[in-house]
Amino acid sequence: MPLSCLQKIKAWHISRQAMQRAWTEWNYLVLDIETSGLDPKQDHIVSVGWVCIHKGVIELDTARHIVLDSAPIGDSVGIHMITDSDVQQQGKRQESVLRYLRHLLRERVLVMHHAPMELGFLKHAWQSEALPTFSASWLDTLAIERTKANRSQQPIQDGGFRLGACRERYGLPEYQGHDALTDALATAELLLAQIAYQGKDCRLHDLNQMGGGRVKFTTR
Repeated sequence: MPLSCLQKIKAWHISRQAMQRAWTEWNYLVLDIETSGLDPKQDHIVSVGWVCIHKGVIELDTARHIVLDSAPIGDSVGIHMITDSDVQQQGKRQESVLRYLRHLLRERVLVMHHAPMELGFLKHAWQSEALPTFSASWLDTLAIERTKANRSQQPIQDGGFRLGACRERYGLPEYQGHDALTDALATAELLLAQIAYQGKDCRLHDLNQMGGGRVKFTTR
């Protein structure tokens, strides 16, 4: 068997064993992205917000909200309340933000609510900036909630998997604001509530089975 194949098999076994560790033994970066629309090929990232979880605790001192300097606002200002003035005064280069995220994600699991959309924009941005290939493990709190509902045969009405609706089922308070950082914090709290529901023996493997995976960001 070629050496490269053996190395891949060994890496797979190491990764599989690591996934069996308790969820608290992992670090997480909870991310939310505000965009100018819903299509990664036509629309753009306006801002990103994140907060980290370490040893099962949300670390508020890691919370960040960053506006991108290249974001065209237009009519989307009514959605995320970010103005052209905000972009001009506070905007950061998309490449720099992505490089910083890559650094933070080297030893953390990426957490999102509705991962397909977030990952779609991240992949497209990664390609546009021609950054080096990078892989990360991810969890989707929406997918976790959907799996929980399916297992318990609990019918969920339309809109019942939105972030606010998911939080309400765990008795979490409603946030009045709506920006990337607020939603990242809300998602972090939702993840901890979902884990508490699963029980103290919850592992990353269990969460991954409910709604997670691994993503590769490439230039192609």
